[in-house]
Amino acid sequence: MSTLRIQRIEAKAFKAFRDLDFNLDGRHLLAYGGNGAGKSSLYWLLYTFLQSAAKETPEVEKYFDPDRAEHLLNVHADAAEKSQSHISVTLDDAAHASSHRYTLSATQHGTREVPDIVKGNLASDFVTYRILFNFYSFRNSEAINLWPVFENEILPFCYTTAERDLDGLWRQLRDNNPFTPGIPGPAKRRYDAFDANAAKLNNALSQVLQSISTEALAFYQKNFSTGDLREVNFGLILRRPVSMYDRKEHRFDPPIIGFEVQLGGQKLARPHTFLNEAKLTQLALSIRFGATLAHLQEASIKLLVLDDLLISLDMSNRMKVVDIILGETFAEHQKIILTHDLGFFNEFRRRIGTRHTDWSFQKFTGSAEEKIELQEEKTPLQKAEDYLHGHNLDEAAVCLRKAAEDTAKRLREWIAKEKLPPGEFISLTENLRAARNKLQERIPKRFYKNILEGTSAELVNRLVPVGVADLQADEALQPADRGKINSKRQALRQLLTQTDWAVMKNIRLIDEVLETTERVLNPAAHGSEAPLYEAEVEKALELVRQLEQCLP
Repeated sequence: MSTLRIQRIEAKAFKAFRDLDFNLDGRHLLAYGGNGAGKSSLYWLLYTFLQSAAKETPEVEKYFDPDRAEHLLNVHADAAEKSQSHISVTLDDAAHASSHRYTLSATQHGTREVPDIVKGNLASDFVTYRILFNFYSFRNSEAINLWPVFENEILPFCYTTAERDLDGLWRQLRDNNPFTPGIPGPAKRRYDAFDANAAKLNNALSQVLQSISTEALAFYQKNFSTGDLREVNFGLILRRPVSMYDRKEHRFDPPIIGFEVQLGGQKLARPHTFLNEAKLTQLALSIRFGATLAHLQEASIKLLVLDDLLISLDMSNRMKVVDIILGETFAEHQKIILTHDLGFFNEFRRRIGTRHTDWSFQKFTGSAEEKIELQEEKTPLQKAEDYLHGHNLDEAAVCLRKAAEDTAKRLREWIAKEKLPPGEFISLTENLRAARNKLQERIPKRFYKNILEGTSAELVNRLVPVGVADLQADEALQPADRGKINSKRQALRQLLTQTDWAVMKNIRLIDEVLETTERVLNPAAHGSEAPLYEAEVEKALELVRQLEQCLP
């Protein structure tokens, strides 16, 4: 099955967008912007796009009809703009062999029953902070009932072997009252049909909740359980099934879904009053992602769209979730990560590291009243290069300092194979020296001092002979001994010229960066009377670029 990715996103007079035209080119997206910048509008644009494939056309047209209460039109758009309102998403495979542009508007329903998009809707995940908040935003006196959030955010993606469309089955119960005057035919038949469908839904819900709970617990144990003082067990239960239709009162009761948590085998009567918000968020995330894992769907389109998902977590817990997002669980998904927090944006970008060619880094600019656009957010190294080309040496040096600090931190983490505490400031010089010391530990001290230090690459290449002429000339050596010596010689040569020499090159590079901190990077950070010279800044730029290339 070929993988389809979003290439281009367009919107006219839709929510916060008056006129958006953004080329994503099949990459993942990491974007930040303040409140009202357009993050949620992009989230709902993609959600509407995927959901529309399984909807009837009138259910799609209403989003673009200014006379309908449910419309999603930009409130600042004039009548002419609203008449042209639409959203379009262009999908393409890696070989650019199956590009297609799908449009939704008041007159177009381009996604209607398109198999790739129908399956993609079931295979994709859309999660916001509000969804997680609704898992535990209950008063102390209230028991948790997750049916409202389950109905809107999880049920549309659930199915069983017997029931492929639980959401449709529920909507049929919810929206079609069997006691409706004027409908021909026996009322009893309608009541019995309602009760039969209610029984089907209850049976399916029990199966779905069990499978979600199993996957959610496994997800939690794999990703969040480290550090727990007591064993955590949790799951969803159907506390009250959909009731049969009350033929006297002409009503029925929707289901109640409970959320049960145990600590060390002891059940918590009110988990939302006992656990802190970070732990509740971990449990809610596990349930939400468990729902996806319980209903894995083969699809050519898989999106993971997250809108300000982790604002209730501290940075260390956020990074746990970032590692999950970047890991194997969502390896097949095209990721759309939206945040208002520039600090989190930078930490996420740092975690992505050198895989950045697969990602688009953007910031939302403008306003819903004027025009919202996505603008590339360049790295400090890219900005330094721009400033250097513009002969603004002071700004170039400031950006180089930021780039060097970021790269030195990641280099130290990679060499030491451990993460530094998030949010803790460690100086550029300290990180560089720590990385250098770790590298030196890989080479015996005497070997480093007596052989490698101060020796050029050309001389190192001559330290161990390449050929075996000298061995062949020594008649005292047996053929087997010649072979052993030659094998050891080649191993020593590889150690000198590749393994240890690569470490040596990185040590020398770090030394050069340390030297340039005194002349270019430190004065840029702290202010200095000494003038900067373009050649020095160019050299510093190249050194920081080389330092970045040391990372995997």
